[in-house]
Amino acid sequence: MFHSGCVYIPSEVLHSKNASAGVSSPIKKLVVCHKSRKSFDRSTRRASRSTQQIWASYVDAENVSAVLDVYLLSESNTNSSSMQDRLAKEFESTAACVPIEMPNNMVNVIKFHANSREDGLNVMFVDLDSLSTKDNAASVSDIQTLMDCIGTLVKEKRTLMHVKSDAISHAIASMLSDDKKDKSQYVNGEELKTFLRGQEQAIIKSHLTGDLIRRLNKKNVAKNCPLTNHPARFIQCSLDTDESKEICRFYNYDEERGCLRSIKAQRNSNLKGCDMDHEHCHRCGCEGHKAFECTSDVIVDTTHSLMFQKAENGKITATSLDGDDFKSSKPRDVPVPSLLVLGGRCRGRTLNSCEFLPLSPSAGGWTALPNLQEHRGSHAACSPKGTGVVFVMGGGGVDGNLDTVELLDLQTSHTQSLSDGKEFKWSIMSDRLSSARHAFGAVCVTNENTHTSFAVGGWMYGTKSCESMEKLSFKASQSCSELDLQRSARWEKCSPILTPRRLHSVAASVDGSSIFVFGGYIDERKVTSSIESYDVKADCWSATDELPYPEKSCPLVQAVPDWSPDAENSFLIFPYSDSNANETCKPTVLRYTPNSPEKFVPVVVPNVDDTGIVHLEMPIKNWHSFSATVSPSLRTAYVVGGLIDSKWTGRGFLLDLTTMKWQELPEMSLPRRRLTALVIE
Repeated sequence: MFHSGCVYIPSEVLHSKNASAGVSSPIKKLVVCHKSRKSFDRSTRRASRSTQQIWASYVDAENVSAVLDVYLLSESNTNSSSMQDRLAKEFESTAACVPIEMPNNMVNVIKFHANSREDGLNVMFVDLDSLSTKDNAASVSDIQTLMDCIGTLVKEKRTLMHVKSDAISHAIASMLSDDKKDKSQYVNGEELKTFLRGQEQAIIKSHLTGDLIRRLNKKNVAKNCPLTNHPARFIQCSLDTDESKEICRFYNYDEERGCLRSIKAQRNSNLKGCDMDHEHCHRCGCEGHKAFECTSDVIVDTTHSLMFQKAENGKITATSLDGDDFKSSKPRDVPVPSLLVLGGRCRGRTLNSCEFLPLSPSAGGWTALPNLQEHRGSHAACSPKGTGVVFVMGGGGVDGNLDTVELLDLQTSHTQSLSDGKEFKWSIMSDRLSSARHAFGAVCVTNENTHTSFAVGGWMYGTKSCESMEKLSFKASQSCSELDLQRSARWEKCSPILTPRRLHSVAASVDGSSIFVFGGYIDERKVTSSIESYDVKADCWSATDELPYPEKSCPLVQAVPDWSPDAENSFLIFPYSDSNANETCKPTVLRYTPNSPEKFVPVVVPNVDDTGIVHLEMPIKNWHSFSATVSPSLRTAYVVGGLIDSKWTGRGFLLDLTTMKWQELPEMSLPRRRLTALVIE
């Protein structure tokens, strides 16, 4: 299917007023690529008439035949009954299953014989995304193999194929540059294969070099990408607020094309434009010109992230955001236990900075840890108890979701002072998550002398939430050094969660037998209140309960295992709240006990004066996007970072699980939200 006799067009052009009059060369295969599920489903409506119209418009208006055979292909367990029923009704034909050999897939192929003639047009509906590896973008070789297998069904017959494929749709959109759109709106199969191959090689190369730049096309390789060559910089919105906007680097440095996202949104109101700043120069911060036009010699440093601020007299000043003093401070040995905060987002920036707070009574304030290799926000992290190893995985990076996993071996700091010259840094593991994603959760469980880290759910691209769950295991008795983990530890797939979700909370039970997921978004707008539990030994999920909040106003929550003295394998639930909720009081902290008759109860503060029942509330109202964690040995929980009254915060609180009283922590060196926090023990 990737040859010169096959042509690919995006589905958007079918309804365009400027649609191409036809393909210049004779072809036998025309492929319509759909980005959205809705568009793909809609293509089965009045399929016979639309097939003839499309073929006449793009291939041969004088030799349009009736539809001969119709094929519907999808993963065997995919629900395509509505499409099947629609096609069966239109062609008045009984669906017949057709055998087809596909690599490593169970494929459902349904054929409708629409016409008894020997010659005619075949039409195919192929959900290529569902035929690819679950939760993972298919490689070019995978796509080519799948398309070649599908092509055997129709061989050399004239065929119109409707394909749902993110990879092919994105490739075609990149190839159809502005100057080409004025002439044609199709891509030759051979050109598409070459482009996909080049894109795959660029990504492989970027993984090897650590330059994970995903917005590449055939003209700009990573070394010329503005995101690679220029650090993120910001402009303060006004003198009265800390709000800022990132200055668009494509707009400032891509002289030929500018910011394509903004340009496309101006042409199509249905597309989301670029929400970055297009008024200020990325180099000097002034208005009225772009960086490649800038002649100012005020800013000569091109290597650091800056915050530009405009004073009342109009003068532009710049403040470094890289935190050189903070980064250059050499951390002491990391004592056990310590609270770690890793990455996150701050005023439009994605961070790679990390810091720790010793939890001993005589400890000082926050101290720097080595920076992560990659900037990460909405990522996940965990640390198996007693190993001194921290895993940080996935998240949203500088230019897209990440599938990489970093680890930090803190045992080095336990046995040898950093001042002795021992290198102390994060390293990227050779094995990756099955798919790039962010807004997911991670948790560690130790059972039968085995440490297991689980990554659960998340947000891939577009509107797709991820149902994937995978684990990384190693023996508690073996060495947990970085080298040993790089050699032996590998991610394995587990049973997927029942309801794909993101921005949910993940927590393991106190006894380590189960993992629970709480709430989260199932699409762009809908929050689910469902709680699911995973049996670690049986590798099985089950729907457990619903969060006790109204369906239309269920908040996101953070949940941690309850290590208070009177707890019975229960969890503490800390709800998010924000100023849009018009709340007049602080949200109540709940205790959730799965096997109890009364599953959800407000946490009661022990009252030594016996003056009445007092329920535990969050220490601050209008607090959102924080991270929560717990220390079993200290019997304390920690809530840090996030947004308070819609403003980034570095504040955090300790909750004593014996007295159920809050105590404010020292403020972090950097305010951050969508961070991860954990206790190393």
